[in-house]
Amino acid sequence: MITPVAALAAPPVVGGWSEVPGAQLQAEVGAAARFGVAHLPKPHGALVRIVGAERQVVAGMNYRMLVVLKGGAKWRMQVWKKLDGTMELTRFKRD
Repeated sequence: MITPVAALAAPPVVGGWSEVPGAQLQAEVGAAARFGVAHLPKPHGALVRIVGAERQVVAGMNYRMLVVLKGGAKWRMQVWKKLDGTMELTRFKRD
């Protein structure tokens, strides 16, 4: 019997980052993206789209994402969604 290649891949690292599939971006990451954009240094445009995102299970969930704002500015952000549902913008950088 031949073992499928996928079965030979290393298991995900506990606490590691994993990609949020495109179909789930808005549903899963939308609230965190809107929160992060609202807490960026002013002035900045409104959120236009989420280009991509990764998630990391911690005491809650970390979301690392690239977003595009009105006017074309791109920002890389990390938002921590805590176990109690509150959020904190922990990192941000204009791309």
